[in-house]
Amino acid sequence: NSITMTLFRAGVFLWSLIFASEVYAQGPARIAVAANFKATLEVLIDALAQSDPASQSNYQLVSGSTGVLFAQISAGAPFDLFLAADSARPEALHNQNRFSRHLPKVYAQGRLALWIPNRDVPWAAVLATFEGNLALANPALAPYGAAASALLALPLFQRAPRRVQGNNVHQAYQFVETGNAQGALISLAQLIQAKVPPDQYYLPPQTHYPAITQKRILLSDHPAAHALDQFLATSRAAAIIKQAGYHTALVQE
Repeated sequence: NSITMTLFRAGVFLWSLIFASEVYAQGPARIAVAANFKATLEVLIDALAQSDPASQSNYQLVSGSTGVLFAQISAGAPFDLFLAADSARPEALHNQNRFSRHLPKVYAQGRLALWIPNRDVPWAAVLATFEGNLALANPALAPYGAAASALLALPLFQRAPRRVQGNNVHQAYQFVETGNAQGALISLAQLIQAKVPPDQYYLPPQTHYPAITQKRILLSDHPAAHALDQFLATSRAAAIIKQAGYHTALVQE
């Protein structure tokens, strides 16, 4: 019996070493996140780390436009979780079974904001007289850019502004910061995160552009990716996402 128990303990110890080495070999979970949500995701990971301090080092974030990230995943980039700025691309990955057997889940609904930092007249006058460059994300790559383009098809401005396109909303924001554009149609969350005063931006009615429903999808069985995916479905995460400037009514609890 003592020999059997010794062999059993040795087997358990060997299995634990193998398991630990496999987890270590996996490295951090690679998260593809739409540019508008990167700052919020960093806050969420910090919140997750409060309950599991070791988890903060378990994630490697790669941000960009949803279209570019989708193309990278489709080409075989080894991501473990994809947080898109739309619903179409996560659903496309799910429909192609070779990418994910997991169902996409809604984690936020975004809002467009018109940012004009040097406004000194009422918004009605701004919209009637704006003559500068207006930055937006590339509509072909970024859902916020597509929503902005749809909004600009309506008579938002009395005269159509000159458009300056970035690959994603972060680049569109930078065009205004550097003076290459006088305004931008970007994510409300970006402006809140940057502590832009509310009098510098205008929120167009959400009925005037397509809904920006943001979905996430697990792409692997990486345990850290699973932990983050589960955390994103909690009420604590929903509160953080709402505070960041997103609607959370569609977040699955």
